[in-house]
Amino acid sequence: MRSNHDSLHHTRILAMTKTCGVLVIILLLLTGCAVDSISPEDPIAFIPDRSSEVTVGQMDRVAVRGVLGTPHLSSTDWGFDLFSSDTEQTDVVVAVTPWPIPFARFKDLLQRYTLVAYNSSGRVSAVATGVFRRPASWRKISPIQRNFMSLHLRAGDLMFFLDPEGEREDNLLVSPRRRDVFLQHIGSSSGCTVVLGCGNSGCADQVSVDAGPIRRLPLRIAHVYWFQDGERDAWLGNTEPNKDNPSTPWMETLVALNLTAGEHILEFSAKYLSGKASLKLACLSGEVTYVVVNATANENFWSRELVDWQFNRVDSIPGDFVVRPLVLLEDGKWYVEANISD
Repeated sequence: MRSNHDSLHHTRILAMTKTCGVLVIILLLLTGCAVDSISPEDPIAFIPDRSSEVTVGQMDRVAVRGVLGTPHLSSTDWGFDLFSSDTEQTDVVVAVTPWPIPFARFKDLLQRYTLVAYNSSGRVSAVATGVFRRPASWRKISPIQRNFMSLHLRAGDLMFFLDPEGEREDNLLVSPRRRDVFLQHIGSSSGCTVVLGCGNSGCADQVSVDAGPIRRLPLRIAHVYWFQDGERDAWLGNTEPNKDNPSTPWMETLVALNLTAGEHILEFSAKYLSGKASLKLACLSGEVTYVVVNATANENFWSRELVDWQFNRVDSIPGDFVVRPLVLLEDGKWYVEANISD
């Protein structure tokens, strides 16, 4: 019968063997003795482009949905359907030892988005499609492959985008032309509308209305510069990233707040800087007013703060606002109702 000493010795040998095995695998990985097995190699084949089946000028919503299915996102008043289909790509890392040993498994989701715009008669006016790669949230900077890292779709006046930063949720802007049509329409409502935009200095990225919850204020969108080849000019169209300096790494946008007629207090702040300021304003039913927001960041490296807040309220659109698109949807949150007439 094996003694306790022999059993203990045998257990230690097994433990050392397992430890050595793990160390060998790690050493093999560190010295390059590991291979990737990616499947499928061409995932796009599983989410084919069907936009050519959508006929511009002829098909209506019913016909389009008969081809592309149920939309992922839709708005009758804004005149669009957004369709989505997806597939997966996996990467199995195998350690090359006398026997192949799967060491890790990663998965990316690839999604094809198709944006269909409709005209006032309900017929298709424009179609755009593309693919976006979604690795797991903890692997944002290390996808299986580095293609399809962003997506910008332009269909008529609609500007849809996804990017590898933020929450990677849906974002939708409308061009200045469609923005102005909306503002003319909203001017006949019972409430009032305050259109916010940044000036030429520092700016807020958060706002609270009448001591309500703090909400993100996407007046400067930096991540639109994750353009793939050939996307930039087609996507921007008749908008400008920054009127005074087109090389500035963000895009100036406008946000419209729909308020009840009467007095309101807007409190502005920044998520990563201290300092805040309040603006008290009164508005009338059907009124559309514009507010230019400016602030200055102090020079204290250890305590960055926005100071010297200035608010310029005007009744007609400021010159700097003319070329800026309006935010409809940002990181999956609507800033203007999906259906205005509801």
